Amino acid sequence: MKKILIVDDEKNLQELVKDILQMDGYSVTTADDGVEGLKKIYEEDPDLVILDCQMPKMDGYEVLAAVRKDPILINKPIIMLTAKSSESDQLRGLRLGIDDYIVKPFKTNLLLARIKTVLERKALSLGANPLTLLAGNVAINFEVEKRLLVGAEFALLYLDLSEFKSYNDKYGFERGDKVIKHTASILVQAVKDFGKSNDFIGHIGGDDFIILTSEEHHQAICEFIIKKFDETIPSFYDAEDVARGSIRTTDRQSVIRNFNIMTIAIAVVSTANRKISHYVELSEMAVSLKKLAKKNNRSSYVIERRK
Repeated sequence: MKKILIVDDEKNLQELVKDILQMDGYSVTTADDGVEGLKKIYEEDPDLVILDCQMPKMDGYEVLAAVRKDPILINKPIIMLTAKSSESDQLRGLRLGIDDYIVKPFKTNLLLARIKTVLERKALSLGANPLTLLAGNVAINFEVEKRLLVGAEFALLYLDLSEFKSYNDKYGFERGDKVIKHTASILVQAVKDFGKSNDFIGHIGGDDFIILTSEEHHQAICEFIIKKFDETIPSFYDAEDVARGSIRTTDRQSVIRNFNIMTIAIAVVSTANRKISHYVELSEMAVSLKKLAKKNNRSSYVIERRK
């Protein structure tokens, strides 16, 4: 279920669009002006934003400009609603990086078709993971190899969830997808608060993620992710499982047993400690370290210290 944020000061139109989207299966949240809208983009990390052109406090163009200046949000899909159809207005939005325009009044089928197209086109253009819209494997490979080629010093964080499979088996894939999206939002927040503008976040697939950051910032990022994950993950479980501290389901041998509440394991490999030529070499080291981190039976990170 994709989450869409509607930012519009016209309450009647806001409710109309909200009803249309909810009937088509989207999760919808709203904001009444540009300032509130920008705040909710950061807080709720919607998959797509529908942004009114003219609003009090901060108009749609100002919100769009603020979003596109942030490297974490630069690829956020945004559709602008406008009562204007002049060429100059549309050019202004296109220069700022709008994904599409819809002129009011609009037809329901057109709105839904535009939303579907923008989401699909954005995912394809980024080589993105379709669930989180974070960069996928093609983009991850390109970014790592690019940094290795120029001899940049960076830390690679390989993140993996422990006991995610048992969670999916017990609660189903829909709830599992919510955990994955929630994890992605924690990583985005960690990089935004503690990283640098050229940091990179990728979603390898399933419950595996990658962060590329600087040597001096990786520890703060790891500690924030672990703290936030451990604080929030119990809310994705039923109350009785949280109270017990485990869930009961079948393992890979079809034997029923108890599984702990999910934790997050992070492997940290830095190019500052050794010469690394290829992403495959870096990845193999990270996978090996991740196995060590998962043996702790709690959320933790392990740093490669060998030279």
